[in-house]
Amino acid sequence: MDSSPSSLIPGLTDDAAELCLSRTPRSNFRTISQVCRRWRTFLRSEHFASVRELTGTVEEFMCVLMESECGRDVYWEVFDASGNKLGQIPPVPGPMKRGFGVAVLGGGKIVFVGGYTEVEGSSSINSTIVSASADVYEFDPASNRWRKLAGMNIPRYNFAFAVVNGLLYVIRGYSTDAYSLSNSEVYNPETNRWSLMDCPNRPVWRGFAFSFKSKLFAVGNGSRFIDIYDPKTETWEELDSEQSISVYSYTVVRNKVYFMDRNMPGRLGVFDPEENYWSSVGVPPRAGGFWFRLGEWNNKVLLFSRVCGHETLMYDLDKETGSRWRVCDQIKPSASHLTSVLINF
Repeated sequence: MDSSPSSLIPGLTDDAAELCLSRTPRSNFRTISQVCRRWRTFLRSEHFASVRELTGTVEEFMCVLMESECGRDVYWEVFDASGNKLGQIPPVPGPMKRGFGVAVLGGGKIVFVGGYTEVEGSSSINSTIVSASADVYEFDPASNRWRKLAGMNIPRYNFAFAVVNGLLYVIRGYSTDAYSLSNSEVYNPETNRWSLMDCPNRPVWRGFAFSFKSKLFAVGNGSRFIDIYDPKTETWEELDSEQSISVYSYTVVRNKVYFMDRNMPGRLGVFDPEENYWSSVGVPPRAGGFWFRLGEWNNKVLLFSRVCGHETLMYDLDKETGSRWRVCDQIKPSASHLTSVLINF
């Protein structure tokens, strides 16, 4: 293809120009998109995403779901690996939900699962009816759009969830009218289908799940037992953790689970599944506020505050024990953190 006055970069074929532009860091997109309309159109196209994938130019981004102080507005903000705030992604379709799950499939697509909405006229989940959702939506950063996937077999909320070997598992939870569920489901993105699964019946409140050595680990709040599912044999086994927990936020960094436990104020819990070993570390106090949610960024644990400027604290595993905590000046969400995920794009 010969270059022409309408080429992306004069003197280069469009194929060569596309390869050059594909190596531009996303933090510079806002600037270079002002060069001309053709550049702006190319940078926003799905073809551009394909070229970046072809050249192996992949960056990691943290997508943070937040809500305003009044709780009426929920929106996403995106940060790159340097902490640059790159803007927002579109909101999830449909009414605002609680008790949902957010996971990442294929390394780069965000999946928003289930949740509940309050029935009109209700005041709280403990005193009125809620409507559970089976809806599942997927966000593709290449197209900057959400699309609806196949729904779960059973509407549910406040469930544990994790991705294991490319499959998404949801465990237990509650359905409409706060009906406790004792089953699980697994989603295959290749077939866009959900399949019901049996799982150990435990009277637990949500809890959390994670992947370790190609197995699913499900930890229920109020139970001392960890349920481990092996997809190869399609069997469950039981691990006695010898303690009961009440986790409200967690993240996994370097094969260890870091969590906030209602029974351990001022402490960050740590679980090592390799050794079945539980420990904790002290968290610096926050004057005028409190630490609320956990996340991961650049192989470090992030701790987001609920109020007072929405500060972020970082736990750096590569530092010496006495100096691992510090304020993370790079990540500054504009509202209260609900959840966050990492995508590669």
